[in-house]
Amino acid sequence: MPPHTNRATFWSGLLALGDTVCVFAATFFASYMDLPPGGALPLLGQVQMDLAYCAAFVLAWPALAARQRLFVSRRRDHLSLVIYDVAKAVVATVIFSGFMVTFFTNLALQRAFLLWFTGGAFVVLALFRSLVQVFLWRLRARGRNTTQVIVIGANPRTKELLRTIHDNPHFGYHVVGILEDEPDRCRMLEEFNIPLLGKFESLEQVLTRHVVDEVFIGLPVSSRYETIQSMAYLCEGVGVGVRLIADLFPLRLATSRFQKLENIPILALTSIPENQAQLLLQRATDIIVSGLALLALSPLLILAAIVIKLDSRGPVFFLQERVGQNQRRFKMVKFRSMVINAEQLRRQVEKLNEAEGPIFKVRRDPRLTRVGRFIRKYSIDELPQLLNVLAGHMSLVGPRPPLPHEVAQYSWNQRRRLSVKPGMTGLSQVRGRSDLSFRETVDLDLAYIDQWSLWLVFRILLQTIPAVLRGRGAM
Repeated sequence: MPPHTNRATFWSGLLALGDTVCVFAATFFASYMDLPPGGALPLLGQVQMDLAYCAAFVLAWPALAARQRLFVSRRRDHLSLVIYDVAKAVVATVIFSGFMVTFFTNLALQRAFLLWFTGGAFVVLALFRSLVQVFLWRLRARGRNTTQVIVIGANPRTKELLRTIHDNPHFGYHVVGILEDEPDRCRMLEEFNIPLLGKFESLEQVLTRHVVDEVFIGLPVSSRYETIQSMAYLCEGVGVGVRLIADLFPLRLATSRFQKLENIPILALTSIPENQAQLLLQRATDIIVSGLALLALSPLLILAAIVIKLDSRGPVFFLQERVGQNQRRFKMVKFRSMVINAEQLRRQVEKLNEAEGPIFKVRRDPRLTRVGRFIRKYSIDELPQLLNVLAGHMSLVGPRPPLPHEVAQYSWNQRRRLSVKPGMTGLSQVRGRSDLSFRETVDLDLAYIDQWSLWLVFRILLQTIPAVLRGRGAM
């Protein structure tokens, strides 16, 4: 068994032992907090009653913690990610062990005990794992517990890798040397003072003569596929890990990550938000806020409907086909702000268009009704779109949904506006609305997609309120 494997097994055993101590400490804490005031049972008696649950947790923890990669090397992970994985493992183990104790015994778990135990277990386990992580970082920064690596290929990508290793000594990587068929290319790596061990064909000899834990391959896959495959087979044969750092696809915006479809490995490339937890929270926010807003604004919505009906002939609502995420069509709901035959009159007012690009904007559109001008200025006509948000066609925040004929005129890059759900408001709405050109609107929409986060979503929502009340930029 390789030395680094023995070391990893040793550390895993220490972690498991430390976790067990933490769980017993959490049990003692929860039993103490759950002790009835003036109760007949002393603390030790209370602990004995809770030991069955503690034992179930200790038995289940290794398997569920291992699923969160808590027993493997986390040298490249931030501390926040380790704590997040501890939290997920604690919650999963609490639920599983609670089910097992309830199913196989007659013990009734107290809700207060479970709450105190869950909180206590998370705190002590997160603290213990954080201290271990910091200790290992400092140990590696001093040259201990290092991983011996070989870099194959001298190019800007491997230079970036070596720079990262050099700037993060706590990763614990020690570069043994580099392999390169063209020695002159190694000049770009002179600042790192790494020895050239030979050409690519020397890999087999290097693996037998040096202590090597991992091999980083930085060769272009398109032109060096057979070479990379041969190197991977050599490393696989002696149990050395391979890390492929070549740029498979030189994309500007897309990020890549590996996924699995059953047993099929898949390389995922995407330039849109993919944080499922945050996307789920955004959807939950859309449902809660749109539902509450419809209830809170119902008097205003009813009043607007009555005034629209009294002001001009025609329906209260206007349904218009719009283009949503990935070109899905849906009917967007608005309060009617124009005369009933506005669509038929459009050709007569097209010469008044004040916008450039594939959009139509007229500041003083003659088709607007008296009430229509007012509800447009303060975006009251947009409020029924809360129904679209509730139905999932739209989000509260996102690019405004375009018309089909507008999309037909989009350039290829402009179509990326359609890669996320359209919204009732967005960056362009809080930074100028109709005062912006089409190009400026698209740039803001793409910036929103590239910089997307829940914090940005909430910021835009908060900025929308004063932007609407000012009524500037509305048409």
